[in-house]
Amino acid sequence: MKISIGKRTDVGCVREANEDSFYVELPEKGAPQGAVPNRYALLIVADGMGGQVAGKEASETAVEVVKALFAAKAKTGKPLKDIKKFILDAFREANKAVFKKGEAKAVNMGTTLTTTFIDNHNAFIGHVGDSRTYHIRGREIRQVTEDHTLAEDMVKKGRATREEVSKSPMRSMLTRSIGTKEEVAIDEPIGIELEDGDCLVLCTDGLTNLVGEQEILSVVHNTPDAQKACNKLVDMARKRGGHDNITVIAAEFGALQRIKGLGIRAKTVAVKTKGATRRRVLIASIGVLLAIFIFLAYLFVYHYTGQDRFYKGPIVEEQTNVQGDVSK
Repeated sequence: MKISIGKRTDVGCVREANEDSFYVELPEKGAPQGAVPNRYALLIVADGMGGQVAGKEASETAVEVVKALFAAKAKTGKPLKDIKKFILDAFREANKAVFKKGEAKAVNMGTTLTTTFIDNHNAFIGHVGDSRTYHIRGREIRQVTEDHTLAEDMVKKGRATREEVSKSPMRSMLTRSIGTKEEVAIDEPIGIELEDGDCLVLCTDGLTNLVGEQEILSVVHNTPDAQKACNKLVDMARKRGGHDNITVIAAEFGALQRIKGLGIRAKTVAVKTKGATRRRVLIASIGVLLAIFIFLAYLFVYHYTGQDRFYKGPIVEEQTNVQGDVSK
């Protein structure tokens, strides 16, 4: 099945360095004589933690470990008997490598890690942390991975709704990550049987904290290809503040039948700047002063118009009385 890839990473609008890492490898269409072409594809996103240097090193280390193990297996030319086991072993090796680096440097170092291993029509997703994989099929989008966060735990235990925790700091507090502990719990990799026209989107929380899943669905269907979809999604997150690093990989399988106008139209919200705030305050102040001026002018006119009416009244009444006296 043909795979079309889009990918982009961006430092965002606030961070000084990009602690995200990603990797994409596609099946080889051909290979040099005597070599065996790689039949698999691999997609990885990782969001590092621990500061600018440590976070970047953590995410790069995790990606490099999985990438190297994948390359070693792919070069054999033999099909993997158990892809899920391979993913679990690769995650354990990545955790071990990042943890050892943190110990050696005496720093807390960690990273999220989300991978998609593709074998023809089958995709297998490994995951630790709060980066995500979405599966798009036609008019529907589904979050395949589960966030390993305090917020998600609260929702699962019925202590809060998803809406209540959507803006909570708990949504970024991880309960699991690669490298922060000597051992990490890893969920069983998720398998998806791909169909022609499917799309997988892997991304870090720099995107998902600012762009909703229905907007992701809309962007994929309303842009002409996977690369333009990635560019659009990153630009949306930046326009909404871009307070974290943003990484997106979009993989289309076969021919995606785009449905124009599908989903919620992707809306961008301009970042509120200090200059814009001052202008709004100034305009509002002028408006209030103008309203006060109009009100005082109204009172002034009303007051003197009223006095004029009161002054004329007695004159008319006095004349009437005089006339009455005369008639008598």
